[in-house]
Amino acid sequence: MSKKIPDTVSVIFASNDNYSMLLGTALCSLFENKKGDYRIKLYVVDFGISAKNKERLGVLEKKYDFVINYVVPAKEIFEKIPRILRFNIDYAPIEIYHHIFLARFLPPECRRVIDFDVDVVIRGDVAELFNTDLNGKALGAVADCRQEEKWTYLKRLRENINWPVEQEPLVYFNAGVVLVDLALWRKRKIEEKLLRLLREYPDKLWYLEQDALNIVFLGNYRQLPMKYNFLVGQFDERDCPDPFAVHFVGGGKPWYFFSALPYQPEYIYYVNKTPWKNEKYKKVMDTYFAKKYHIYPLAWGVWSAYKKLKKILGR
Repeated sequence: MSKKIPDTVSVIFASNDNYSMLLGTALCSLFENKKGDYRIKLYVVDFGISAKNKERLGVLEKKYDFVINYVVPAKEIFEKIPRILRFNIDYAPIEIYHHIFLARFLPPECRRVIDFDVDVVIRGDVAELFNTDLNGKALGAVADCRQEEKWTYLKRLRENINWPVEQEPLVYFNAGVVLVDLALWRKRKIEEKLLRLLREYPDKLWYLEQDALNIVFLGNYRQLPMKYNFLVGQFDERDCPDPFAVHFVGGGKPWYFFSALPYQPEYIYYVNKTPWKNEKYKKVMDTYFAKKYHIYPLAWGVWSAYKKLKKILGR
C-alpha cells in the first residue's frame, strides 16, 4: 500500500576525493529529477574529500538549495574488517563499508534512508523510491545479475557458515541502491550481525560487505523492481526500458572517453551541469579490457560507434 510522501526524504552516499566527480554527478541527477516541494536531507560519509572538491559540491548546494551533512567516520571502526576481494585478488575501497554503519552514521530521528553508491545516475523522483512499502522488512534491494550463478554461490556460502534461512528461493541482491528502515535495522542489531560475519569468515566472503548483507538478509528483504538499480552492461535494456536509477557496475565506466556503455550520454549530460564538466573523462578507456581483448582506442571508438548506431536503428 502506498504511503503519503513525507516532508523530508533522507539520502546517503559515501565518497573519497577520487570519487567526488561521481558524487557531484549523482547529486546533480538527483536534484534535476526531484519533483514536489519536499526536502531532501542529504548525508555524505566523507572519506577524505578535499577542500577544493567540497567547494565544487558547495556550488551544487547553492544551485539546488540543499545542504550536505558530512559524516567523518572514525578509523578504528574499520579495524579487523577484510579488504581483499577474492574474485580478483584486489583490495576493496574502505568506502564500501559505509553500508554496514548506517545506523551509527545517521541520527536517531532518521528512521528511513536511501543508500546510493556514487556511480549512479538517478533518472526518477527520489520520493518514489523512498515511499516504497517494505512490507515489514528492514531492507529493500534489487536482485543482482547472473542470478543462477549467485544463487549457487549464496547457497554454498550459507552452508559453509551454517546460517539459517527464513524462506527460499534465495535471491542475491546488489547493494548499490538500497532502501533501509533504520528503526528496524537498529532494533534487529543488523550492524552487529554484519560485523560478526566479516570478522569471523573473512576467507569465505568473496564480495565482502555485499555478501555479508545478503547473508544477514537471506530470505528476509523486500525485492524491489529492476528499475531501481539497473546494472548497466549487466541487465538487458529490453527488460527495463525506462530505469529509475542506472548503476555503472563492472569494468566499463561512462567516464572513459572511449565507452560503448548504454546511458553514457546521460552521465555526460549531468556531469556537464557540474563544476567537473571540464574533467569529466577520467581515462581514455578501460586498460584492463583493452589488454585482455587486444582492443585499443581506435578499435574501441569504432565499436562504440557501432553500438550507438545499432541502438538508434533499434536492433
